Amino acid sequence: MSENSRIISRVKNGELSICNDCKIYNLIYNNIFFQFNKEQLHQFKEYLTKIDIEYWLTFNSSTTQKRKIPIATFHKNLILIFNYHEIEELKILLGIIKVKLKPIINTADIDYTLILN
Repeated sequence: MSENSRIISRVKNGELSICNDCKIYNLIYNNIFFQFNKEQLHQFKEYLTKIDIEYWLTFNSSTTQKRKIPIATFHKNLILIFNYHEIEELKILLGIIKVKLKPIINTADIDYTLILN
């Protein structure tokens, strides 16, 4: 990531950033690194929204592998496989799913008797 990049969104296992100079989006998720232009990022987001998660979980239900949802790549011999929670986290990272942030509580909101020993 160059010095002229900014982070657009972040989740536990990844982040989406953009280089302000070259307008390339960098999507880092676990050990996968994608680079997209604006149109490619839009296509990837559309692809993620169209994945039939229930179909793949049912189709691959007999396997012992925990990752069962495939994402095809431009290379015909490379298919990325994700589990349900990873797909959901990718959707949050890309802004497909909006997450409502929980408010931070104040110490006055905690109803607990504290006993110091």
